[in-house]
Amino acid sequence: MKRIYRQSHIVDFMAVLMQFTRVKINWAYFSDDPPDLKRASWAFPLAGWLVGLLSGGLGQILIIVGLPILLSCTLASAFCIYLSGAYHEDGLADMADGFGAGGDGEKISNIIHDSRLGTYGVSALSLAIIVRILLISSLVETGLWLFVIMGSGLAVGKGFIMINRRLFLVSEFAGSATVSFLGSNIRQIVCLLLWFLPCLFIFSFEQLAFGILLGLIVSVWCGFRAKFYLGGITGDILGATAFLTELAFFLGVLLLA
Repeated sequence: MKRIYRQSHIVDFMAVLMQFTRVKINWAYFSDDPPDLKRASWAFPLAGWLVGLLSGGLGQILIIVGLPILLSCTLASAFCIYLSGAYHEDGLADMADGFGAGGDGEKISNIIHDSRLGTYGVSALSLAIIVRILLISSLVETGLWLFVIMGSGLAVGKGFIMINRRLFLVSEFAGSATVSFLGSNIRQIVCLLLWFLPCLFIFSFEQLAFGILLGLIVSVWCGFRAKFYLGGITGDILGATAFLTELAFFLGVLLLA
């Protein structure tokens, strides 16, 4: 039995769960070594699928028992934020505060790392959450299941984290965790396939292509803005990228529904 739960792929998945969710993991049960996100980078989308399937599953049950779609999607989104520990939401709010205030790189970095939220951060996060709820509720009304919608969106966001990490330099103001998960090319390809291939069975090819295109545009925009303000990407920028590309992907899918 020990060989099973200490198998490298399971260890990688548990490391990713520790990074992206509030799920309590007894790490010593799986490995004697510290978590290796570089090795585990291939599994990033799996955390997105898991959180999305669980939170979307709750919302789907609420829809089945008769709650309005909008309310069910709101509760599902709230549960998603709880499960993930608002991981990417925090990055979006911090990026909005820093970029909104402006200044040199050091000033913006200090604002981003300040635990207090400003007007830009609160406004951006509030609007983004509202837009997410409206997008997923609109997609449910097209006939899609809520749990596959949320699972695909969160997985796509994790995929774009890897894309921007590959495309853009890391800022001098970034923490070491920002650079620690850039694994081999093979791991990056596996990571992208883990969110792309399941989506082929959920959306039409046209919807998927347009959603990815809009996500890529937003992803590149985040990267270039980070380069302009901070000289490169940081962990918060990547978190914001994941959230915003999720919204862009949903919008692209909805426009062709």
